[in-house]
Amino acid sequence: MIRAKWLLIVFGMLASPSLAGAATYVLGDSIGDGVATTLGMQNLAQIGIHIRGPKALAQIERTPPGSTIFIFLGTNDAEGSIKNIEKSIADIVAAADRKRLTVIWLGPHCVRKGWDSRARELDEILRRQLAGTSVKYVSMREPRLCSGSFHEPDGVHLTAKGYRYMWERVRAAVDTTATKVASALAPAETTTAIPQQLRAADGGLPRRLVMDIHVPASSGPLVWTRGSN
Repeated sequence: MIRAKWLLIVFGMLASPSLAGAATYVLGDSIGDGVATTLGMQNLAQIGIHIRGPKALAQIERTPPGSTIFIFLGTNDAEGSIKNIEKSIADIVAAADRKRLTVIWLGPHCVRKGWDSRARELDEILRRQLAGTSVKYVSMREPRLCSGSFHEPDGVHLTAKGYRYMWERVRAAVDTTATKVASALAPAETTTAIPQQLRAADGGLPRRLVMDIHVPASSGPLVWTRGSN
């Protein structure tokens, strides 16, 4: 027997957030990258981004004016000193304001590391400092995310299930604010119908369907035909 493995990728638009007349992007660090990759969102996030330094500001500069951004920042900073970090937070807010961005900032989540206490402290700093700004702050420190059930073995990054849960927290928090921002979280309309049996119970997230097709050795070329269902 010749064994052929076909990988079919079915793309379902989950919360590909989109505002009328404005684009929506994920910015920030590897946590943001994990959320954007898992959910199929427009992604400017990168590994190793800190609140401090020029890289977060460079992401904002690459973002089209008037966009809505979900920015995941703070985890990398909590691994080191967070002394006097307030100035860098203010610089990010000012850069976003100059580009007329609608900003939802997602803070450092719980990590299974010795420096989690600094992540907790930075979460409080961000909560206090952003309260008087145009930025909506959403804390990622809550019982389920802190339980460890969503963490990868490194104790910092999350599983796909964890990133989806994190995004549901974002949706819940932002849906309670202005309608304009809440509308960014509505699933995008798509003209491609996804069969009901391929939709996940958690809202139609993209899934990979792997099919093993066994072909007799004597058969001719394998031809894929589209059936009625």
